[in-house]
Amino acid sequence: MSAEKRRVGRPSKAAVRADQILDAFTRCVARFGLEGATLQHVADEAGLARGHIRHYVGNRDELRDLFEQRIISRFTDRATALASQSAAGRNAEALVHYFFGDELAPDDDSAAIDALLAAARFDDDLRERIRAVYANLEKILATALAEDHPGRPATVYENAAYQVLALAYGHWTFTEMGFPPARNAPALDLALRVVKGVADTPNKAGP
Repeated sequence: MSAEKRRVGRPSKAAVRADQILDAFTRCVARFGLEGATLQHVADEAGLARGHIRHYVGNRDELRDLFEQRIISRFTDRATALASQSAAGRNAEALVHYFFGDELAPDDDSAAIDALLAAARFDDDLRERIRAVYANLEKILATALAEDHPGRPATVYENAAYQVLALAYGHWTFTEMGFPPARNAPALDLALRVVKGVADTPNKAGP
């Protein structure tokens, strides 16, 4: 096999290093907060020199921007993919299972998101970016509900999507506080009932 063929699909060293640094920054944000995660903390966590941080991702502001983009896009990209790949009529259910599934269980990303939310209280631009992410998730779920159960009033989809997101956010927040994992099943069941409520809502056109 030629060297060119071996390189196909293999991430570059720069991409690998950037991911390594972003992973380290995420852990540092989870541990020290957004403002407390210094470049030296990141360098120590990644096992790299500070010069490598600047070489591969730039200064701290650029690192923070990349971190925000990575955290934010991770959820919307996955939700969009699920909504487009699920079986016909089951898009919303697939999204609900995602919102209450292992992929969103508390981890370093969750703690980093908490740090972002805390910082957003004092940063209008950051708050608006985060709000836009949740609004987009709401739109993705409302659109899936409309595709699965067409003909209902638009407010039915919007309200149901908001209810599911509020349930998911509250559930994972409580889980981080130490509520037992067994609570996930009843929370998921309640969210699925919201979806069923949309299906049971009479069509605007009537019978």
